[in-house]
Amino acid sequence: MKIGIYSILIACIISGLILASCGGMAANPANESADGSPNHIDPPEEYAGRTNPFQGDSEAGAEGESLYQSNCYSCHGEEARGDGPAAAALEPRPPDLVTDQSELSDAYLHWRIAEGGMMRPFNSVMPSWKGILSEEQIWKIITYLRTLQG
Repeated sequence: MKIGIYSILIACIISGLILASCGGMAANPANESADGSPNHIDPPEEYAGRTNPFQGDSEAGAEGESLYQSNCYSCHGEEARGDGPAAAALEPRPPDLVTDQSELSDAYLHWRIAEGGMMRPFNSVMPSWKGILSEEQIWKIITYLRTLQG
């Protein structure tokens, strides 16, 4: 009977060492800035290379603004500065989407809106809008975001 207990104990120790060497659920330091916030990373393959079919379309931008105010305002704020009424209670706080515009590709924005931020390395409460908003609506919100100036 003692051999069985020792075997289980050894198996548990080995399993723990293997899991520890894999890094567990810690964020990848290469994807974090000096303050620990996630850097903008490339979107996964299913989103890579996507471009906005409404780019520069002012009518789509106006529709996107309305969609933004209905769905994004409470966290990201009226002017997308990350200062909406709910933002103070969120950790991490929503980013300033105006300042970040030049760094964010269409594919990145589409990925983050569609999939949300509840995954590594973001670990935010940003919900997944895929299935709530259509692809067209997501692109229209991105069209609106592209009109914002810092």
